[in-house]
Amino acid sequence: MRFLGVDLAWKDGNPSGVALLGGQRFPLHLREAPQTLAGHAAVLAWIARHVAHHRAAIGVDAPLLGLGRGGRRGCDNEISSCFGRFHASTHSPPRDPVLASLARRLVRAYGLATFGPGFEPRRGWPAVREVYPNALQVMLFGLHRRRGETILKYKQRKFADTERWAVDGLSPFVERCIEAIGGRYIVTTDPAWITLMENRPRPGMSGRELKGIEDRWDALLCALAVALEVFEPGSMRFYPDGPGRWRRGYILAPALPERPLSPDPKTPGRRLRSRGRGSSAPSPSAGGRGLG
Repeated sequence: MRFLGVDLAWKDGNPSGVALLGGQRFPLHLREAPQTLAGHAAVLAWIARHVAHHRAAIGVDAPLLGLGRGGRRGCDNEISSCFGRFHASTHSPPRDPVLASLARRLVRAYGLATFGPGFEPRRGWPAVREVYPNALQVMLFGLHRRRGETILKYKQRKFADTERWAVDGLSPFVERCIEAIGGRYIVTTDPAWITLMENRPRPGMSGRELKGIEDRWDALLCALAVALEVFEPGSMRFYPDGPGRWRRGYILAPALPERPLSPDPKTPGRRLRSRGRGSSAPSPSAGGRGLG
């Protein structure tokens, strides 16, 4: 199975990070070195290429559903309520129609049902999820188990210059990610992982280089989020959770309150199942096939 992560630029034409994981259990293989793509059309083409011949799930860090009215959605408020104590509240979706246009293209290509919690992916019909890497930090770094812990701040706007961004922001974030996911969730001997390790943030890098590193790591966390939904049942859930509520906008994020987030097939919660060959799955709702 393939797990695609997309750190989508909210403005078309700006670079978006993409990452590809594959396998049937943890640790997964990094199938290609994470990269950045210029423009939404390139992202959609990348998705189409990787889901055409594999069962797949896609994690996208960007608002997708429920954008018609503009402003904050119910899922944004629920994530902020649950994860705000970790400083992982969401931003309000932009009123610019670009993201809504991209979401419509995904729906036309794969069908609205592929966004829903009960959808079982098959070749050419991926599960599509809106995810939020900042919330995933809470689970990966065990912040929910210690009072007063907050996520690592690694975005450029938090720092006075690129050197401080590299040293005090991105470097600690990348090293913490490596410690949390290397070996446990991702195989560390693959060439793509080694390439990723060689391109760590350091002083002297330009702002563009550092932003590319940030986008690639965010994309990797997006891919890991949808893999966790499959392989660690109960660790992730939809916000909000309830029949049909996802249609007005949702975010897939770690399940709270505090409890161990280890694989347990008896753990309740909505999830995808890793299917073998010959399995059947519900058909997506009306929508075109592929992104051409």
